Amino acid sequence: MSFRLNSCNYALIVGAGHGIGFGLVHALLVKNSKTRIMATYRKRENAEKLLSLQSEYKDRLEIIQIDATKESEICNLSNSIKEKNIGLDLIINCIGMLHNDDILPEKSLKDFNCEAFIEVMRVNSIVTPLLAKHFEKQLNNDVTSVFTTISAKVGSIEDNRIGGWYSYRASKAALNMLIKTIAIEFTRKRKKCVVLAVHPGTTKTEFSQPFIKRTSYKIHETHETASNILNVIENRDSHDTGKFLSWDAQELPW
Repeated sequence: MSFRLNSCNYALIVGAGHGIGFGLVHALLVKNSKTRIMATYRKRENAEKLLSLQSEYKDRLEIIQIDATKESEICNLSNSIKEKNIGLDLIINCIGMLHNDDILPEKSLKDFNCEAFIEVMRVNSIVTPLLAKHFEKQLNNDVTSVFTTISAKVGSIEDNRIGGWYSYRASKAALNMLIKTIAIEFTRKRKKCVVLAVHPGTTKTEFSQPFIKRTSYKIHETHETASNILNVIENRDSHDTGKFLSWDAQELPW
């Protein structure tokens, strides 16, 4: 049995305030008229586009403000959804950090900073296992569900050819290991859930804007990336769980 978007009744998109997360919420709302979405954001000032969808899709979109890096808030969200007595067909974690006002990706070892490394690792790696821990029992086990996280190709150890970006690479490599391990545990427990890591491709967002001016890669708009990701997860089944997939559905090396 494979995952089908047209059978997706309930979806949780974490980190949906802007960028790829917002793109996924909008694409799901447009693509499937029966999908009900719970979408989270952290900062209101970065979530205006998401909040503006509320009036148009008030019966299908619930917007929740949380800091998903805090386990207590993930737990509270899980409990609130549990009270609705629904099974989640799709969970996508879109939270990620490459830089902020104080942190930039390292060009060389001289730029490496312990505090910056810990912060990037915290944001990029811990949300996924927290979601798996607290939402495992809320995944719909009557049909095939999907649990996926937006990863990055630079997290591939085998594909690392140019170095740099120490903290970001390491955090995404750690994330990939966590996803693979979650997939193994879910399979052992006979859960009908496909667990995936997805590389979204180079996408034009506030997140990537400072780093894409000279890139040789194809640059996608957020709506294109959202569509690509939904295409990647469509029709996935148990044979795909634990895979690292690119935006064009190619399997990537760990």
